[in-house]
Amino acid sequence: MSHSPFHRSVASRLLILSALVLPLLYATGATAAPTRTTDRAGTIDRAGTADPAGTAGTAGPAATGVPATVDADGTARFTRAAGPATDPARYWTARRLAAATPLDETAKTAAATGGARTPLPRPDAVVRYATGEAAPAAAARRAVQLNESITVGKIFFTNSTTGAGNYCSASVVNSAARNMVFTAAHCLHDGPGRTWHTANWMFVPSYRDGARPYGSWSWSTLAVPSGWVSTRERQYDVGVALVIGSRSVVDAVGANGLFTGGGRTYHYDIFGYPGNRSGGEVQWVCSGTSSDGGSNRIEMGCPWGGGASGGPWYYRYDNSTRIGDVHGVTSYTNDRDNPSYIGSPYFSDAVVGTLYRTYANRTW
Repeated sequence: MSHSPFHRSVASRLLILSALVLPLLYATGATAAPTRTTDRAGTIDRAGTADPAGTAGTAGPAATGVPATVDADGTARFTRAAGPATDPARYWTARRLAAATPLDETAKTAAATGGARTPLPRPDAVVRYATGEAAPAAAARRAVQLNESITVGKIFFTNSTTGAGNYCSASVVNSAARNMVFTAAHCLHDGPGRTWHTANWMFVPSYRDGARPYGSWSWSTLAVPSGWVSTRERQYDVGVALVIGSRSVVDAVGANGLFTGGGRTYHYDIFGYPGNRSGGEVQWVCSGTSSDGGSNRIEMGCPWGGGASGGPWYYRYDNSTRIGDVHGVTSYTNDRDNPSYIGSPYFSDAVVGTLYRTYANRTW
């Protein structure tokens, strides 16, 4: 099975693929469909403006020792004070971007409490096609060639526990305030007794090899389910960041829809920046069918390591607009050194729907 990254045209910075795109497969049968929580938003301006080259700057605001504010709706949040803040784009120089390491998460803790697991299906398609690379004959009949999702990008931050420069994956989700990014909770908060990863936090949609083709965004509010802060259980490993920049992130790259509820077995196209593929410098995708992982989790065969955390699980993906409907986020892999599957929290309305509705209208 071959895994290769997307190809991007150097001249336009936009992905241009002319090969045949095969129809995507979706779940059929008796499994109930999930419920749409929000519609997608089309891209208003795809051109974007690249950020100027960053220069060494001072560290951004940290949240060391700051407790989570727990709202009555069961979410925990940290909102920074309004006013000027250090631009993380200046902190993240080319050297620091290259030195950032993936935030590793394995399923060992979840597996210890999740009981017996059903065998995982292998991915039925993996996007490949690096520049000049031909499709392997064995995979050609089942390969689905997808365009890069421009709403998917990387989050960079200074780890509040270790002080290391880390990164995760994330995607833009449509909201009334047009400022919401979905990722994994562990990419925002380190769990019980610890705090928020706020220092030098930056989101770069469509990141590739150090480039910021649409610019970058800092944060105003980070939010996770309160269950994550108190237990760190994988079923709560989803979070949102409200982002701020020179313009709305939705105006810049568009936004995905959001689905909650439904079953545990669907076809997904999962996007992210796994550190064990191309050093995490380009977007990758696994396509396949999920299975029930127990303990309100779903899993799918995909050999991705750290860095993919927070990337979207698309229940549906439109290859022409390059946006889709999110129904999961990568939370963990089964093994740091030899991964074979990844998992997501089950997107229940009680957890994910509540998280979304609580912050969909907030501008700060």
